[in-house]
Amino acid sequence: MARLGGDEKDVHPRGYQQLDAVAFQRGEDGKIHTADDIELGPVDVTWSVEEFYAVFGDDDKEFVGSLDSKGLFTPNIDGPNPQRKFGRNNYGDVWVVATAKTEKDKDGKPLSAKAYLVVTVPTYIRWDQPEVSQ
Repeated sequence: MARLGGDEKDVHPRGYQQLDAVAFQRGEDGKIHTADDIELGPVDVTWSVEEFYAVFGDDDKEFVGSLDSKGLFTPNIDGPNPQRKFGRNNYGDVWVVATAKTEKDKDGKPLSAKAYLVVTVPTYIRWDQPEVSQ
């Protein structure tokens, strides 16, 4: 999850998200996500963002932020954004895709994986308010 925010002077800073790609071997049982899986380490990948279609005409990919070549997602400013339909904020959900530069599957295609990224509004509520605990 990443969080929209304002500029450096804003009281609601952006919530950046660092992504990484790590390879695993399935272990002796040949099944994924079991106790005998072996972590092989980081994989050199190309990062990209794809639309996660939650509603008809979704355009979140264009407004939520940007992903650099090292996997650092920088969320956009909060908004409202006059370029978006209904002047919405820049929140939304997208797929982050990691495509291996050198590792291939059995058919010779590059290995890839994707993760769901939610880019949400800043936290405006102060959670340590004394009156809440009374």
